[in-house]
Amino acid sequence: MSTVTPRGWVGSVLRWAWLIAVGAVVAFPVYVTVVSAVLPSGDVMAGRLVPAPGRLTLGNLRDALDTVPLARQYLMSVAVTLVQAGAQLLTATIAAYALVFTRWRGRRLAFTAVLATLAIPNESLVIPNFELVTSLGLRDTLLGIVVPYLAAGYAVFLLRQAFADIPTEVMEAARLDGCDDIRALVRIVLPMCWPQLITAGLWSALSAWNGFFWPLLITDSPQRRTVQVGLSQLVTGESTSPAVIYAGTLLVLLPTLLLVVFGQRLLARGLASRITA
Repeated sequence: MSTVTPRGWVGSVLRWAWLIAVGAVVAFPVYVTVVSAVLPSGDVMAGRLVPAPGRLTLGNLRDALDTVPLARQYLMSVAVTLVQAGAQLLTATIAAYALVFTRWRGRRLAFTAVLATLAIPNESLVIPNFELVTSLGLRDTLLGIVVPYLAAGYAVFLLRQAFADIPTEVMEAARLDGCDDIRALVRIVLPMCWPQLITAGLWSALSAWNGFFWPLLITDSPQRRTVQVGLSQLVTGESTSPAVIYAGTLLVLLPTLLLVVFGQRLLARGLASRITA
């Protein structure tokens, strides 16, 4: 029978104490947002963090939806997220397959170029992207928001490393069975790399949902802006109460929380998978 030494017991206690402390620090702003979103404005101004059941209200959520067109902007954000994440996942899958399983001159140079894009700040591309989208007549449209982000270097890198982990014998056997590239990709590669695919998809979805500066720049009408831009308008409004701002923040925060909560195991598995050069 194994016994726990005093040193091991103390180490376990310290680790749990550290995890609890870090969890409390991370969860506290979320708790404040949730509580303040369902309290009257006077209670929020008084700094009450322990709500009484009889004081809870949903009026702040209704006021947030009425102050700015958050409902319409919510739909716009969902559309942007679906289109942008889907496009990035599709382009990354095709590019990663080409970088790993096909032989062509300049393949290493192309992968180096993909890695180089990770070092380019998005702010440096704003003016060229703005001129391109404007020249295409896509300003203040859904396509105008997503066109510059139909592909992402990080998603290509992540899937390329995942595809490189597949044994060459598996692909050689597929070739002998008569599989072409599309069949090999759909039936062999994708089922073997689904954790990394989901990780790339969640990363792309979170990036699209949290986008702020580019949707603000390329859209003009409030109905065609994303919910992040709408939240900023809610914050800067002179007549908006703190409770209504917290309610709007909760509406914006909820989808990302759900993605992280339900996809945390897949995210951890995809990011912790073995990476080979």
